[in-house]
Order: sequence, then structure tokens, then C-alpha cells
Amino acid sequence: MKPMAGAAALPRHARRAAAYVQEMFPPAILIPVGMAQFFSVYLPLQPLADVVPLRVGMLAALGAGSTVLWTLLIRIDDDLTDAVHDARMAAAGDARYCSRPTVTGAITRRELRGLQQIILGLFLGGNVLLGGWAMRVTAVGGYIVTWLGFHWFFIAPLARNPRPLALLARKLLTVLFGLYAVAVFVDTIVTRGVALWTVPLVLAPCASVAAWETARKIRVPEDETDYGTYSKALGWRTAALLPAAFVTISAACLLPVARAAGAGSSYSGAVVGAAAVMIAACLRFRFSPSRARARLERLAQVYGVVAHGGLALALLARHGVVLA
Repeated sequence: MKPMAGAAALPRHARRAAAYVQEMFPPAILIPVGMAQFFSVYLPLQPLADVVPLRVGMLAALGAGSTVLWTLLIRIDDDLTDAVHDARMAAAGDARYCSRPTVTGAITRRELRGLQQIILGLFLGGNVLLGGWAMRVTAVGGYIVTWLGFHWFFIAPLARNPRPLALLARKLLTVLFGLYAVAVFVDTIVTRGVALWTVPLVLAPCASVAAWETARKIRVPEDETDYGTYSKALGWRTAALLPAAFVTISAACLLPVARAAGAGSSYSGAVVGAAAVMIAACLRFRFSPSRARARLERLAQVYGVVAHGGLALALLARHGVVLA
């Protein structure tokens, strides 16, 4: 009977894990986002190296899938690291935390660690067994850096920093995704003439994620709670300028690359327009704050979709693609 009980328990754990993923990492949204994040670095490097039409093969598919898995691992790491804090915030009545799966018991930390091990096995196993040398090194080394980042690199003073600033430091680990996409390019395509372009390509998604991270944690003073926000740590006047600054950095990185890669003027115009809308919204809140105007995260998400998903689509449309 015991083996049967164990077998019966497995589907229950799988259902709980699936419900957690659906709640905290909705696949319909975040799988395309992860793939766009990969291809917005991987594809531009090809025309910059005079590789036209664009090539997408098995390693590129592995790279896109691995980026999605890596993003999910960061989500799980985040929830495991913050489980105690999230429970405390829910007990204090913060609506942002009351329905979280780790708070409601929809999934236990033990189950979450089990899911983490499965996803990590897929991520590292796929790259070590099927990837090239650069992919192996970047995947293994990159995840080690990610894990260390969630443990504050074992430097105690970092853990005592204001919470929102510490979380921003985690988001900046997005730079590793860009380096990984470059590694896939190194393993599949020639690398001459593109070294300098890798810098803005890697920094752009990092800046975009930082824009979203800061935008979603800005509130008017009367709405502040024990929840850590940038407006609480820095003051709402200063905090309002952060997402505008990060969007500006992202656009400044992407536009020269897009022009050199032949993405076309329509893409450049779309990026400028999306950035202008985001910056205008930040300034509007800065000079005339209100609860409604503090909701900046959607505009940051729209900018990210236009900037990164748009770049991949523009290059595919301009240069074409072959499976190779």
C-alpha cells in the first residue's frame, strides 16, 4: 500500500506545482517574454556579423527555452528567499501578499524546492549535454552567480540595505540573460565584428527590467505601508525619475544597434514613441502625483514588449530566417 500511496501523492504535488506556476509565472505571458528577451540579443548579432538571412536552429531553440527556465528559477528563488517576509506582510494585511501561494499554503517551501530542483536539472542538463562550450560555461557560471545574488554574495551588509534597493540589485542579474544569448551566438555563428555591439545589447534588457521593477513600486505617500517601495526609500519625487532614467538608458542602447542591424525606421519610431510615453507618465506623476498616476508598471511592460519583442520581429521581417 505504501508504494501506491506514494504514486498517488505525485499527481497531487504536480498539480500544486502547476497551480503555482500558473499563478506566479503565467506561461502564456512569460514564455513569450523570455523568448523575446533571448532573441532580441541573439538575432541582432547576426546581421551585425553579416549573417543574412538570419539563422535559427537547435541551439537557438535550446537557448530560448533555457532563458525561460532561468527566469522561472529566479521566480522560485525569489519566493523561497522571501517566504518569511511575505508571510509577515500578509499577516499585516498587505493585499499584495495575502494570496501568494507560499502564504496560503497552496504550495509548501519543500514542494517549491522540489520544483526548483527539477527546473534546475532541465536547465543545466540541457545546456551541459546539448550546448556548446560557451553555453555550458555561461549557464553553469551564470546560475551560480544568480544563486549567490539571492544570498547577497554572503556579504552581511548587503542584506541590511533598504529592501527595494536590494531587490533592484537582484533584477540587474538580468544582464546574465544577455551574456547567455551572446554565448549561444558564439557557439552557432561567426563572431567577427560584433564585440562592441554586445555591450549595448546586454545592457538594454537589464535597463528595461530595472524600469519595470522601479515603476511597480512607486506610491503616493498616503498609500505607503510596511511594503518596501522605492518611493518610501528614496522619496516619491526621486523615485519617479528612476523608471524614466532606465527607459532612456534602454532606448539609448537599442537604437544605434537597431540602425546598424537594419531593423528599419518603423522599429526606431516605435521605440522612441514607447519611451516617450513612459517618460511623460513618470514626469506627470513627479509634478502632479496621484494614486492613478502612480500606476506606471503597465507602461514599462509595454515599452519592454515594443523594445525587445519588436526588435526581434523587425529583424525577422527585414532579413528573413532559415532553419540552420
